Amino acid sequence: MDPNGSVSPAVVGAMKQRIIELEEQLAAQPPPAKRERKTHDPVSPAEAISSVAAPVASTSTKGEDKKRKLQLKKIFDRLKKDCKSDAVKFQGAPKTVKFDEVLGYDEFQFISGGRGTLIQPTPQNKPKSTVAIIEYRTKAAIEDLFGDELKALKGYAWTRGGAPYFSKSIKQGLVDVDIIQLEVTYSKNGMKCTLKFDVEEHGGGHCSFGPSHRASGFGRSFMW
Repeated sequence: MDPNGSVSPAVVGAMKQRIIELEEQLAAQPPPAKRERKTHDPVSPAEAISSVAAPVASTSTKGEDKKRKLQLKKIFDRLKKDCKSDAVKFQGAPKTVKFDEVLGYDEFQFISGGRGTLIQPTPQNKPKSTVAIIEYRTKAAIEDLFGDELKALKGYAWTRGGAPYFSKSIKQGLVDVDIIQLEVTYSKNGMKCTLKFDVEEHGGGHCSFGPSHRASGFGRSFMW
């Protein structure tokens, strides 16, 4: 550098050469490796939803479907058992099979799933009631509720006893049984679910008098 403060051409040339060398060194180096995310690194809400929430929701749905089917199977198995009991005698008229189940509110909501006809509560009928009443009035509605768990039902036909001849009812053979309708009553406070099935022998059934009637010359059967 001369006394007047100007830079000599030799120094300028040397500086340019050094700059070129540094640029060439930088260009020759590989790009920096991408930093791996550690377990404690923050995750955005969008990433959390896509990577965690979706799979969990899918698994939960499958689990709930399985639980619903098991509960419906339990209910239907109880109905099958009661239809064959001596307390339910098919004698040509519809019979009622009624029993209770304990269900949490979420369980009840998931099983019913908006199916059937809601009787209570509605805007017109006890809108603030904590007791729900749902009716399944048709075969299609009952099939929609039970799905694959709806199986064939059997029950025992019985002769009609009692007055005026005071004969005893006698158990006959097994007959096919149909569900006419179902009424479900659920108490949210007590977690009590009452199921009332109206059932009948397939085709309406028939009833015959007992042996004392036949012995007296009154043996006959009624078609209903």
